[in-house]
Amino acid sequence: MTNTVGNPWPDLGLFEDGIPVRGVIDKIIGRSEANVESPTETYIKAIPLKAYEDVDIIKSEVRAGNIVITNVSPLAKHNIEDVKRAINELNEYAALIAGDIARLGEERVILTPKTVKIWRA
Repeated sequence: MTNTVGNPWPDLGLFEDGIPVRGVIDKIIGRSEANVESPTETYIKAIPLKAYEDVDIIKSEVRAGNIVITNVSPLAKHNIEDVKRAINELNEYAALIAGDIARLGEERVILTPKTVKIWRA
């Protein structure tokens, strides 16, 4: 018996046009894609906003899939205009990545990646 690729082995659905199908090993060992765990972990990180430049650190963490709670009071003690700029930039970034952002009291803001939404009562 010869399959369409021209080798004598039976077609087990592991190859298409001689190229391995995604998940070949999983099919061989009988593991479905639903049982495969994601190798990444999500962390909740507290990052104080000490300078306007810390916005890049916060965005990088959210881009990596983490949730960031930032305390804006360290920067507010020095420059309230930079706090406003930082919050505006984080708000725009949340919209750009389809993430979420919310205020937690007077001093903290939470920013989440696309996979996490904030429940508002």
